[in-house]
Amino acid sequence: MKDFPISFFSRLHAPKQNLLRDYLDFDIVGFEKLLRTKGEDFWQNLGTKKALNTFHKAAVEVPAYKDFLKKNKINHEKIKTVQDFKIVPPTDKENYIQQYPWQERSWEGGTHHAKLIAVSSGTKGSPTFWPRGEFQEAEAALIHELIYRYLFDIKTKSTLAIVGFPMGMYVSGVATLLPSFLVATKGYPLTIVSVGNHKNEILKAVKSLSFNHEQVLLIGHPLFIKDVIETGLEDGIRWNNIKISMMFCSEEFSEEWRQYIMQKAGISPQDIQRVISTYGSSEMLLMAHETPMSILMRNEMSRYQKIKEEIVGEGSLPSLFQYNPYLRYIETVNQELLFTSASGVPLIRFDLHDRGDIIPFRKAEKVLGSKIHSIPHRWKLPLVALWGRNDYTVVFYAANIYPEHVRFALGTKKLFKKLTGKFTMRKVYHKNMDKKLELHIELRKGIRSNKEFAREIQDSVTENLRKINMEYDFIFIHNPDKDLRPHIVLWPYQHKKYFKSGLKPKYILSETDERRK
Repeated sequence: MKDFPISFFSRLHAPKQNLLRDYLDFDIVGFEKLLRTKGEDFWQNLGTKKALNTFHKAAVEVPAYKDFLKKNKINHEKIKTVQDFKIVPPTDKENYIQQYPWQERSWEGGTHHAKLIAVSSGTKGSPTFWPRGEFQEAEAALIHELIYRYLFDIKTKSTLAIVGFPMGMYVSGVATLLPSFLVATKGYPLTIVSVGNHKNEILKAVKSLSFNHEQVLLIGHPLFIKDVIETGLEDGIRWNNIKISMMFCSEEFSEEWRQYIMQKAGISPQDIQRVISTYGSSEMLLMAHETPMSILMRNEMSRYQKIKEEIVGEGSLPSLFQYNPYLRYIETVNQELLFTSASGVPLIRFDLHDRGDIIPFRKAEKVLGSKIHSIPHRWKLPLVALWGRNDYTVVFYAANIYPEHVRFALGTKKLFKKLTGKFTMRKVYHKNMDKKLELHIELRKGIRSNKEFAREIQDSVTENLRKINMEYDFIFIHNPDKDLRPHIVLWPYQHKKYFKSGLKPKYILSETDERRK
């Protein structure tokens, strides 16, 4: 086999090469065969070599990174091994991105290589601009092609892909539309409708176009797609007569939630790979994604506490994805994920402040035992466990309350039949200046608020927080004279104050945010 499927990814910043043209000739079948036959050490070794090459190239060609290393007294020529690489200081938005203009963080300190500029809203602060070039788009297309071809079977089924991410400046919509279009140009029976996060328009597209395709792929944030499915049922759409698949990003969910949305969409339990989530960011686009193996692994972890503890220890159930170290080199330091990527703005040991861990393929293989042989497209790649943002919490009586903990508490079957899943939280002072954790939660269309249901939610959230958040459980036990249960405020569907139509909810509100309402 030629090395073309491998050499394509080693080009890094190559302004004089037509990478998009090369993508159209890319041997995706040969590459997928390597994923099944080569062990994870093969990909890890390639990833280490590429990460070091990216580091040295950035140290010479990127003015901002060159200055960053100088300030931290790092001579890049002395960094020769993976152990050496670990002494290179991590970068993040605060110590690097916000310290240098984006032009200086780009290759050769210029803008002429940028073909596209995306914007990230982040979890707080002002927008950040992220230039991209042909390399990132070709790489993103390859990853999407793997997902579409081997998980959603677009090579044999005519597919209508409906992109339900916001289509403005922010990254998710464009970062899905462009690679999907490139995949379609390779001759697949794939048609794309770029709708944006407009529920009624998506339902119109389904009603008008789905009959002409063998399957429909809904792409968007999970809570938004849940709303699409539920509203479609109310409008008379019989999803079980349409072969539906779904691809999500940005928001994690429980396995119980996955089963719920599959049942609503008429997807049989045997087709669980038709509902997958992805792990991406504005900085590095799509970094990892669920596979049949990662989904099976997470289901086992959700069912058996012993397996979960063996894999990730105590605490809440993380999202679980497979990733290729050659495409995204990932390290863990103090349970934070560090990424090295040859992006339009090259990032070296970049800290997104995502809490996570790396799970070797061989460890997952050992835990799954004979069950692993039933998995289609068993790629020998490591997994990344993701719990969420480390710097994105409400500090409540010294306990860090993470949005993902609340999200899982709301993800029980008895609750999500009446809730959209959207919420926002803040720390407020109630009577006697006692602190309260206040949760504002959106009801499904047609569901009315009542005190009994609010108490039911309060009990569920309190119970689940105590189970998965040791800090919260500690303060709960040691402050018996205080009512530390969250205060629940229920809002009508798409209320303009917190849940305006078309907007992704802001999970944590500051006092400044509240004054603006």
